[in-house]
Amino acid sequence: MPHSVLPTGCKGFQGSGDQCERLVRSGSSESDSRDQPCLRTRQAHMSDFFHNWLAWLDFFEQKPEHTVRAYSQGVRRAVLFGDLEPTEFGPESFGQATLTDTVVDMRTIGGVSKATLNQTLAALKSFYDFCKSEKIPDVPDVGQIRKLARIPAESSDPEYYRPEDIRELYTEAIRPSTTTGQVRWPCRDLAMCSFLAVLGLRAAELTSAEVGWVTQERLIHSDDRATWLLHVVGKGRRLRRLPLSKELLSVNDQWQKEREQRFGKPRSGDRLFVSNDGQPFTYARLRYWLRLLNHAAGLPVRTLHSLRHTAGVQLAADGVPMNVIQSLLGHASVTTTGIYTELAGGQLVNVLDRTDANTLLGDALQESGR
Repeated sequence: MPHSVLPTGCKGFQGSGDQCERLVRSGSSESDSRDQPCLRTRQAHMSDFFHNWLAWLDFFEQKPEHTVRAYSQGVRRAVLFGDLEPTEFGPESFGQATLTDTVVDMRTIGGVSKATLNQTLAALKSFYDFCKSEKIPDVPDVGQIRKLARIPAESSDPEYYRPEDIRELYTEAIRPSTTTGQVRWPCRDLAMCSFLAVLGLRAAELTSAEVGWVTQERLIHSDDRATWLLHVVGKGRRLRRLPLSKELLSVNDQWQKEREQRFGKPRSGDRLFVSNDGQPFTYARLRYWLRLLNHAAGLPVRTLHSLRHTAGVQLAADGVPMNVIQSLLGHASVTTTGIYTELAGGQLVNVLDRTDANTLLGDALQESGR
């Protein structure tokens, strides 16, 4: 049923599934009016202003889908604890005092974990940042609430894989699995692990990368040599061009050959990495894949972002200048000319060859006979 003709007048979500089961009156006149289920999703019951914020996160802030979903859940969690009407939620729903009380209740009597509470506060801060961008004055100060509620911001050191962990991860990646055959694929698993650990790609960058983004380009017109690059679209739709080591090229070539044997030759616009059924990876499927791999390798459960931190830590340990690491990982805005200048000047070309993750990739390739 199209949203435009969904029944109106629902007093709030009711039911245990994804769609509202509350009976509401529908029809344009008394004669044809009747009671029928609302059928709108739980999220659809939030206010228009709330959905405008979610659209702002997606379009203007360029937040990945899983972040938008987490922020949405965070604000709705606060609305629930604050006993507010979801359909009327807006900038003035919480005052400074009422929001502080709600957060304290979540912490003391609501059984909400510290991590979940921090996620909720991050979501609320984003929501009120959106309010400020809309020139709405006098919104709650989430930073002040954090202080009053005595909730410290997350400040732990970033988690990353040590060289010995990467070795175990690579070894497990190339080992055929007899119990997780619907998820694992040795040559692809090794390729994905290495693209995350050597290049430091974000999860969203890996899942959105396309086959045609791997290109061979001559960086200096007077030089006959061409460098293999991976084009990456990062946060804010900013483009990075990352040099590929011979090991990364080799592992990707092996993966693409096996992929072609199973699914046929991919088009330039197809995703660089696909799941075992040929479909693009979602964030949830990628996270599940890494969880299985970590478990099989006997490693602690780590996030996808830990592999990105691994690249940064190893580059820093190898003495790569911080501004070069910044460009490689996309932590700062740089122009296309700036990236090419750095590559041509030798600041980025070949630096990946020196990292432990890339060296161990070469060892794994030799071990697998690829």
